[in-house]
Amino acid sequence: MIEMFDISYGEVEVIKDLWEKNRLYHENTSEHFKDLYRCMNFEERIKAFSVFSEEAIKITVAKSNDGYVGYCISTITDGKGELQSIHVVRAERGNGIGKQLVIKHIDWMKEHNCQVIGVTVSQENESTIAFYRNLGFFPNTLYMQQK
Repeated sequence: MIEMFDISYGEVEVIKDLWEKNRLYHENTSEHFKDLYRCMNFEERIKAFSVFSEEAIKITVAKSNDGYVGYCISTITDGKGELQSIHVVRAERGNGIGKQLVIKHIDWMKEHNCQVIGVTVSQENESTIAFYRNLGFFPNTLYMQQK
């Protein structure tokens, strides 16, 4: 059985292994930006969230008897909600965990009167784009970057 619960920013270290799996997934599947993902590190990425007040950040973990199997981090800034990072371990994908995490975070953003709710997805990550489309997200702009 999977249980989902929120943790504080101070407890975020529990998702480090999951975050690293997410980074490796992107590094291994990216055609053009492998080096970008290779250079990312957990401490720097998570430190960026330290500026958010407790009310403006939500971190939810999914846990089974075997340990943590997923997480989602979202933030709110000036009425805009943003899904910042999400990952579900490969063995648990397709079981609705990612969907439950995202819906939980969308509901939280709506409760905080977010007028805009968004997510940034790598253009190369087609399966994740399809996942978000099924949750009602659509492309708005395309940011392009030189290698």
